[in-house]
Amino acid sequence: MNKRIIKILKYLFFLALAVTLMFLAFKSVDFDNFINGLRSVDYWLIGASIILGIVGYIFRTLRWKILIDSLGYNISIKNVYNATMIGYLANFTIPRIGEIIRCTVLKKTDKIDFEKTLGTVIVERCYDLLFLFLFLIFVIAIRFKVFGAFVSEKIYQPMIEKISAIPIFLIICIIIAIAAIGFFIFHIRKRINKIIKGLLSGLKTGIKMKRRKKFLCYTILIYLCYWLTGFLVLKAIPTTSSLNAIDALFLFVIGAFGWVIPAQGGFGSYHILVALGLGVYGISYDDGIVVATISHESSVIFMILLGFVSLIMFLVLSNKIKKYKISLTK
Repeated sequence: MNKRIIKILKYLFFLALAVTLMFLAFKSVDFDNFINGLRSVDYWLIGASIILGIVGYIFRTLRWKILIDSLGYNISIKNVYNATMIGYLANFTIPRIGEIIRCTVLKKTDKIDFEKTLGTVIVERCYDLLFLFLFLIFVIAIRFKVFGAFVSEKIYQPMIEKISAIPIFLIICIIIAIAAIGFFIFHIRKRINKIIKGLLSGLKTGIKMKRRKKFLCYTILIYLCYWLTGFLVLKAIPTTSSLNAIDALFLFVIGAFGWVIPAQGGFGSYHILVALGLGVYGISYDDGIVVATISHESSVIFMILLGFVSLIMFLVLSNKIKKYKISLTK
């Protein structure tokens, strides 16, 4: 089985997962109420939330550039931004592949070693997980009853019921799959060692970076933008306009886990978690789906548009580089 077929199968699998999750998210929704909910939204506030989201992308670009500069490279902010947005666009094909793609883009535009760049991406993700964990602890402390009710009623109890219904055959299949993955890793261990060396070089930038305070400042600003984006969405919808900034933070944390689930662009998983999260405030699932749809799709549409713009700019630049190389050989 060649690499192209494997990629197609991966894409089809994650697409099927996203479609299934979207079906599960919307299967019980009353679409007349859903359409009425969409009509009641203050789209001026949604526009403001989109602008804040875009500002967040810019801060993320500036933060990543600090890590790349620490590797000894000096590349333009434009190239770092384009790589970032193309990565976001790629995530709509195969989840998390965007991290690979944006490193590949910089390798083509600026000749930066792929493994080293991937190491900087891992540093970014470590800080993102740290901040998400801190937000989670803060939300638990401030909204302990709300968060406890959400975990107990919407996650723990349904999960226990489903686990008890899993057949032994499925468990055996999972064990076989884990063994197969282990066997595969054993046979590509040399390649893994090379990747690890490059990753360690990139990870060292997290320790040696000269502008650590600026890096932390950008990280704070990124999550402040995301938080305020969610808050504006809540205020734009009548059924959630009474919720405050702390409630927005709670939903941001819940929604973040929806993006982590391996479905293209968080489709379905984000909608379900946010709608269930709003349920602990007494908001119906139908109204919760309206909030989740507005929040998710407003981000996704502009993420895709900006990603395509960056992709076009990258292709134009690549074509110029190719023509320049050809002229040198003449």
